[in-house]
Amino acid sequence: MKKNVLALSVAALVAGFAGGAHAVTNLAGATATDLQFGNTGTGHMLVVPYFSTQDGNSTLLSIINTDQTNGKAVKVRFRGAANSDDIYDFQVFLSPGDVWTANVSAGADGKSFLTTADASCTKPAKATLNSTPFVTTRLNPAATAEVKANNTREGYIEIFNMADIVAPAAGDNLYTSIKHKNGVAPCANIAAD
Repeated sequence: MKKNVLALSVAALVAGFAGGAHAVTNLAGATATDLQFGNTGTGHMLVVPYFSTQDGNSTLLSIINTDQTNGKAVKVRFRGAANSDDIYDFQVFLSPGDVWTANVSAGADGKSFLTTADASCTKPAKATLNSTPFVTTRLNPAATAEVKANNTREGYIEIFNMADIVAPAAGDNLYTSIKHKNGVAPCANIAAD
């Protein structure tokens, strides 16, 4: 069985099919050393079994932090359907109770690209996310530009909760940088692109 079919089959088995992606980053009562499967929609990791920008389709993505106390550092990684190649990845920093949203579409060059108007912090910064197409450097170097672009237009998404970001006891830290004030996160202490 081909690697891509196996990967998508396993992802579909674990996560179920989703027309739109929805991740929640808190699993009550579990520690980072526990591996638990659940059908509650919450957890430390989510595999979205399929995204597509083929034939004018778009994929909408939302990530919700259900933790009302801690912020979250979340890794989002897009994998191509052909060989599970890493075609795009970034981090999102969520305030307590925060929701981050984005849209994935095909650009004029045929490659997928992500856009977000969300006010949450990301690395790289939102301006870079909104202007950078999915990458083809890890795809087969012998493939044509058209085939490489096609390989960015469908696949699956991995979403990982990398860390809790706790409120500071005193002084400034990452939590203060990502905590929304009047609907916007300052992002002051997150390193530049």
